Order: sequence, then C-alpha cells, then structure tokens
Amino acid sequence: MIKKLYFCKLICYIRRNTIKTMNTENNENQEEKKTNQQMHKVKTIIIDTGKIRQTKAFARQDGAILGAVWIVSFVCTMLAVDPQYQMLGFISNILIIATPFVVAKRLKAFRDYARDGHISFRHAFYYCIQTFFNATLLLTLVQYLWFRFMDTGLFMNQLQTNYQIVAQAYQLTAEESKTLLDAISMMKPIAWASMFMITDLVAGAVLSPIIAAVMAKKDKQQHTK
Repeated sequence: MIKKLYFCKLICYIRRNTIKTMNTENNENQEEKKTNQQMHKVKTIIIDTGKIRQTKAFARQDGAILGAVWIVSFVCTMLAVDPQYQMLGFISNILIIATPFVVAKRLKAFRDYARDGHISFRHAFYYCIQTFFNATLLLTLVQYLWFRFMDTGLFMNQLQTNYQIVAQAYQLTAEESKTLLDAISMMKPIAWASMFMITDLVAGAVLSPIIAAVMAKKDKQQHTK
C-alpha cells in the first residue's frame, strides 16, 4: 500500500514537472516568435525605405527625360503657329502621343535593371507618379520663362481665332466673346504656366495606374514561397 502511494506521488511529481517544462518551452517559443516578427517588421521597413529612395532617384532621372520630351513638344507647338513651321505641330502631337510609351519604357528599364526584373503595382504606380510630377515641374518652369520673355504674339492671335470659333459654336453674344478674349489676353505668364501644369498633373494621374498595371511584374520566387 505504501509503495503504491509513493509510486502515485512520484507520477504526479513527474507530471507537474513535465507540464512546467512544456509551459516554459511554449513561453520561450512565443517570445522567440514575437522577436522574429519584430525583426521581420524592422527589416521590411528598412527594405521599403531603401526601395522608396531608389524609386525617387530613378523617377527624378526619368522625369527629366520625359520633361525634355514635353519641352520639345511645347516649343514645337509654340513655333507651329507660324505658317512657315506648321509641320512642327505634327511633331508636337507625335511627342505627346508618345508620352505613355516613354514612361513605360523607362519603367521597364528600372524594373529590369534596378529591381531584378520584378516590381509590384504599388511601387510601379509610385514611380509613375513621381516621374510625371518631376516632368511637370520642369515643363512648368520652361513654360513660365517662355511666356515671360519670348514673343507670344502669333500664339495669342491664333488662340483668339480659335476662341472666336468656339464662341460662335456656343452662340455667345459679342459682349461675352469680348469678355472672354480680354480675359485670355490679360493672363499673366504664371497663370499660363499654372494652367498647363494642372493639365499635365491630371494626365499623369490618369496614365500612372494604367502604365503601372501593365508593367507590374511579380517575383516568381516569392510568389511560389
């Protein structure tokens, strides 16, 4: 009888120690998991910050390229009002149409050479937005300088002619047409540059998600894992 009691106590003692050991191991495993999760978050933040800086650097460079394309298109448009250089208007239209293809080509180069052939939609969209923004800033500066220092007489005459056609189409009165033309002629260089800037930013906002969706490419290794 005594031996049975002793044996039962021994079994209970072993069970208690085993349970304590298991609880201790579980706590240690949970703490280790928490530590690993925190370290993973820190690494992810560091990686994302590095990618954002890299994206900004490439977007500045490619924004300058897109800005140069837009500047050439703008200059061609301004010169095309002269009958001698009407063909420049055709070149200007081609350069404008080429805008999404230029951005897509530069994004592909960034994806293949800087991102090892893959890029998420989020980073591609951020790249496109930054590229369009930088190009817009460059073009806006050139447009302000052009309207500030260059002769825009032919451009204004052509613009007034076009607005007269629009006024006739909408059946505006002579007084309304005169008010509209006076408002156009009184616009300052900063107003012209701002108007074009808003148009460029809207175009960038529309084209960016489309280009990003087309050029985004997942990492096959990470997707498989």
